[in-house]
Formats: sequence, structure tokens, C-alpha cells
Amino acid sequence: MPSTYARSRKTPATTVADIMMKPVLTAAPDTTVADARRILMDSWIRHLPILEDELLVGIVSDRDLRAVSDGATPLRAVMRSPVFVLSPATPLKLAVRLLRDRRFGAVPVLDGRRLVGIVSVVDVLRQLNGRV
Repeated sequence: MPSTYARSRKTPATTVADIMMKPVLTAAPDTTVADARRILMDSWIRHLPILEDELLVGIVSDRDLRAVSDGATPLRAVMRSPVFVLSPATPLKLAVRLLRDRRFGAVPVLDGRRLVGIVSVVDVLRQLNGRV
């Protein structure tokens, strides 16, 4: 039987850093929609952050790309910007609330101005599956 001390210790709260996917596949604003679709399909991902000179300038989802008929269209014309971001230290409970309330499929994670990960609804479900 565990000691009273062991039962009373709190485990640290799970943060975005604990479940985020890294490294993150990214694209440039001049990447075509056709190339971005290929990246998503080949990598089995649904969200692609857009970096320009290592700075996050936008994000596209598979749904955004499906809505574009011309594959030659550059991502800068279809990306969502500005991008809502989280820090690695963001508590998971807060990230879950944001994903739910704002209906985001994924949110990039920045440490300062540097992209360090991405957290998605799928990552949250994986985390919950480990607890069930």
C-alpha cells in the first residue's frame, strides 16, 4: 500500500509540451497548393504551418486546400493569418478548451518566436486514450 506521502504528492499538470508533435513539417508562403496537398498526404498530417524566414506567418489545413481548385495557387493566397499560438508551458486543460471553443483542429506551439511543435485534437485524444 502506498504511503500517505506518496498519495498526497501532486503530479505536475500536463502541458502542451508533453503531447505536442515535433519536429513540425512546414511550408513556405510560395509553396503551391498542389505541393502542400502532397506533403499532407505523404506525411499523414492535416495541418501545415507556413514559415517565412523562420517566422510563423500562417497555417493551412487539408480542408483549406480542398477548397482550392487551382493547384498552382500559392499558400500565401489561402493560408489563415494571423495564427493563434500556444506556448509549450500552456496547461493541457487550457489547450483543450481552446481547441473546443474555437473549433481549431490544431494550434502551433511557439517558444518565443520559434516554432517548436504543433498540438492537435488527435494529440489530445491520444493523451486521453492513455488515461482511460
